[in-house]
Amino acid sequence: MKRTEILGKLAPCGLDCSRCASFKGGPIARQSRTLLEALGDYQRMAQKMTAFFEPFAHFDSFQEILRFFADAKCDGCRSGDSRYPDCAAKSCFKEMKGDFCGECKEFPCSRNRYNEDLHKRWLANGEFIRTKGIESFYDMQAGKPRY
Repeated sequence: MKRTEILGKLAPCGLDCSRCASFKGGPIARQSRTLLEALGDYQRMAQKMTAFFEPFAHFDSFQEILRFFADAKCDGCRSGDSRYPDCAAKSCFKEMKGDFCGECKEFPCSRNRYNEDLHKRWLANGEFIRTKGIESFYDMQAGKPRY
């Protein structure tokens, strides 16, 4: 995949915006809309199914989550629309005039305030990008689950 295409998918930190649950053009949003449409007015049937299968008693909650996914609004981190409040990479890459944290001469820096798990991923992503390049990184991560 070409670098310009990769830029449309990956955030500066290396996470794949295109597969994020908040990304409005992503597969989770599309498939959630498709499932909501296919279910139609399943609420009536879910009430009946509750007599046979207890999980249907929670159909309202399932439908609420599905609507949340279907109504994704994020345009991706490069748009400045990151939903993660402690991410500095969404704006830092513009200031540093680079595409990815791992390509920055200051990487790793202390600008981001990620939680411990995300911090570890960010460091690993950046190190991989730094040593093997963005194309290799994209190919490697594309086959892995986003979450």
